[in-house]
Amino acid sequence: NEVRAYPTMKLFVDGTVFDYDVQGRQWQHIVKWVNKHLERDHVLKSVEDAETYLHDNDLAVVGLFPEGFNSGAFGKASTHYDDILFAEARGEGIAKEIGDHLSRHARLLCETITVGTSNSNTKEVELPRADLRCEDAPRNPQRPEWTDKFEVAVQGQSMTVKRTDKSTGWAQLVQIKCCDDEKKVEKEHPTFPIPSVVMFFPYDERYAVFDGDLQSFHVLDKWINGRKTPSIMRMDQEAMEKIFQPQADSVPALVLVTENSDTEEEKVFREAAKKLRGRVHACISGTSSLVEQRLIQAAGDMVPPTLTLIEVPSYEVTEGHYHIPKKYRLPLEGVTAEKMVNFVSDYENKRLKPWMKSEPEPFPEDLKIGAVVSLVGTTFTAAIESEEEDVLVDFFAPWCGHCRKFEPQYKQLAKRLRHVKSLKIAKIDATRNEVEGIQITGFPTVILFPAGKSPKRRVYYHGSREPDDMISWLHDECSTKFDDRPPPVPEGQSAESGLLDPDEEDL
Repeated sequence: NEVRAYPTMKLFVDGTVFDYDVQGRQWQHIVKWVNKHLERDHVLKSVEDAETYLHDNDLAVVGLFPEGFNSGAFGKASTHYDDILFAEARGEGIAKEIGDHLSRHARLLCETITVGTSNSNTKEVELPRADLRCEDAPRNPQRPEWTDKFEVAVQGQSMTVKRTDKSTGWAQLVQIKCCDDEKKVEKEHPTFPIPSVVMFFPYDERYAVFDGDLQSFHVLDKWINGRKTPSIMRMDQEAMEKIFQPQADSVPALVLVTENSDTEEEKVFREAAKKLRGRVHACISGTSSLVEQRLIQAAGDMVPPTLTLIEVPSYEVTEGHYHIPKKYRLPLEGVTAEKMVNFVSDYENKRLKPWMKSEPEPFPEDLKIGAVVSLVGTTFTAAIESEEEDVLVDFFAPWCGHCRKFEPQYKQLAKRLRHVKSLKIAKIDATRNEVEGIQITGFPTVILFPAGKSPKRRVYYHGSREPDDMISWLHDECSTKFDDRPPPVPEGQSAESGLLDPDEEDL
């Protein structure tokens, strides 16, 4: 229950602690969040209870159990999610009655229509389709002291919401539930057996019946987790939060970045996503919005079309630490749905090598310019794995003011020790290159990799950035002892050529 930032809001319910992680900070958002957690495992005692329950919640899991049935796995699952509400009917008779009502509801395609606030007494909103039946009571939670009453009228694809208790507008973020007209729906309603678990959600097939072992928490939990988000999401702020929010059992994100819609790659991706439900969060992203650009940067500045599997750390991994997510790439040339599924299977079985962002490798002649060696993602490991050389690396960011201030000092250090053959002094742009196993949380970060066999020891430098102080530290930490005094200049030669050194600037 540690508090790391302010303000922090926590809710304690039956020994379980929930952190407030909703995007909105308005009181309406907070009320809705609290109500969700206070009614996590609700017992349905009548059809009216079930109707109210479905009216209030977009993501709902309902258990239909006979008397005496062991619903422990269901109860345990209900404490595992803070964005899904759970309810159960106990007893053969009431469970069947509520199950029949739910089956009729399952035929209907329902939508939550956001009306929002209004300064006037009425507000008109466009509906996604015609012939919807909309309820008068708002779907968002209502406080007991509110007097707000509404009347909803639908004509074609237009819905008009009118406040009836007053002639003024309203300040709450009104949401209205609208469903297909049951009299005009021709498809047959399903049958929900007793016992069973049914999940309702506002996307894809709209409901699903659990077909696994009702006594297995892990199987049930995985099934619910695979349906709490759409089978395929379009990248926006809401999708970003759902996908990359660390959870107890996080699943990776499989992201297709494309500039065009209805491509062959997208058709294959959609086919594969159906087979991968519950194993990945499948998402399609463009390149234009700020959220999409942030995703592209986090995934390695990919050029579309690309397919990337991005690892989402769990709570345990991320607590108190910053981690660059691991990424895996699948070439799209000749790709099939089967190849995509096998790609995910290889990841799950730890057969894939992470993809690392890297600048182009420097030409050999460029490596010899100046005393500081430039490394990139693809050359880093080979450079530091030398058994004969101590390797000092400056991890920098081009935009970092401290890095720019440190650069001439680092160049001076490299110039003074260029005669030391057992020491390599290097640098790497940590914003354009990634290296496995090293997380950089601040710039500049200077690490020494002493000579010797792998796995290499890492020694972080935290002292003064003056060359004299760094040389003294290197004497203490390097595996190979060295003389920091340059060798004497042969007689008849000048120590200074008069030409600018590559590490110097012509001012």
